[in-house]
Amino acid sequence: MSLPANRDSSAKSLSAYYTPATLADALAQWLVRTGTERILEPSVGEGALIDAACRQAQRVHEYPSVRFTVCDINPAVIEAIGSRLSARSEARSIDFLQLDSASTGLFDGILANPPFTRNHTLDAPRRSVLRKRFDTVGAAGLWVHFLFHAMEFLRPGGRLASVIPASALFSDYGRAALQRLCGRFAQVQIREIVDRPLWVNGADERGALFLADGFDQGSSHLPESTRWSADGIPAGLLPISAAAYGQLADQCTPLGSIALLSIGAVTGCNSVFLINEEQRKTLKIRKSDLQPMVSRAWHIPGLTIDKAKLLQLAREGEKTWLLAPKSLGNKGSGVRRQLAKISARRRLTTLWFKKRTPWWKVDVGKSSDAIFTYMNDRGPRLVLAATDIRCTNTLHCVRFSDHVSVDQRLTACLSLISTFGQLAAERLGRIYGGGLLKFELKDARKFPILPVRRNLHSEFDNANKALNAGEIAKATRIADEALLAPLLGMQWEQTIEQLRSEIDARREVRRGRR
Repeated sequence: MSLPANRDSSAKSLSAYYTPATLADALAQWLVRTGTERILEPSVGEGALIDAACRQAQRVHEYPSVRFTVCDINPAVIEAIGSRLSARSEARSIDFLQLDSASTGLFDGILANPPFTRNHTLDAPRRSVLRKRFDTVGAAGLWVHFLFHAMEFLRPGGRLASVIPASALFSDYGRAALQRLCGRFAQVQIREIVDRPLWVNGADERGALFLADGFDQGSSHLPESTRWSADGIPAGLLPISAAAYGQLADQCTPLGSIALLSIGAVTGCNSVFLINEEQRKTLKIRKSDLQPMVSRAWHIPGLTIDKAKLLQLAREGEKTWLLAPKSLGNKGSGVRRQLAKISARRRLTTLWFKKRTPWWKVDVGKSSDAIFTYMNDRGPRLVLAATDIRCTNTLHCVRFSDHVSVDQRLTACLSLISTFGQLAAERLGRIYGGGLLKFELKDARKFPILPVRRNLHSEFDNANKALNAGEIAKATRIADEALLAPLLGMQWEQTIEQLRSEIDARREVRRGRR
């Protein structure tokens, strides 16, 4: 889904901090328990919370049937998100505070990231109306009124999971509001986020999570908050290097601002469309009917990839040739025999085959300037690609903007293998099955690239050789000396040790060893 082109300015004017995927996942994993809930999202924004709820529902139910009612004051948001909802869900373009529970019925759960609009920015008449309506005192921000109103939509026993500003935990008005909320729920948790979340619109705001269960089935006191990282890990398990990381992150540029990232080629059936050199020779398929293709992260262990390396891999049995013929050739041709392995039924039922004319013609797209690895254990890699190299959709295709210099490209590649880049990966990536880190396109676009350094060819070549030899620590050391030492000054090695401690701890947690 895309918001209007002026999304950031619109978000700022509405005090909308669009929910990072990590926080959305934490809220949804707590709230969605059966996969059949009816859920209200009162300020839907980019839809991160409903996406996370759908993912969680699929984890807990074989045939999930979550139903949503979503609201947003921004009509463009509702127009864009409506197509993503099932027929049993609805989207309303309305100020949530004007929504009446009589028109919606009651809900099992509420997922919310309310506006953080501060009290003093509300115009005086509206501030007066809200205070009288919700019986609030002091400097209550708009989020307070949102959550008070939200309780009117909960069924008895229902759950509320919401982002709240960190200031709520120590301000008088915030603690009073939270205590009032707690009084309506049997059980309450508050998770303070100790590092700054990567809000979608780049806002500089810390937050907390308010998790309340058992609406109108008991009353709770305001609990002590527990400390968590922005990606959902108890902070007690992590040595947080927030100052050092933040110092570097503030100087970075998102990868998406210097390059266009897209998915690689979608074949619809990799086991048929991708072949190795022995298969090519056996089928007598001409090289002109094939496209060199990176299809696995292990095909690019270093920082560069070219046709010669892909051909070597194909000879070693790796499937780095993609069937890309201009025609099927004569009856009995190698191309026809290979494609015949796909049954007629599969050709009729596979979405990508139905989209293509003819069905076997894969859109390989433009060649890549670089390739970003999608699924990783030790963080992603950005690998420069020679001319006419492409990748499948198991990786991300990167095309640099025209103004991006060679120095910037080398810096970007080294940024990812630096200690800072490795920690950024642990903070940004989503934990996938088996403890791997997964980087969706929007995650990859946010990846922080350190300030450009000039004349890095020697360092780049040395790091590339080290990686190809399996010497990952050596490559990281080269990147650190080239990029981090000039930024961190005399104590750079001690600072890197702080970053390394957090990396090690996060990996232990991610891999299930803590």
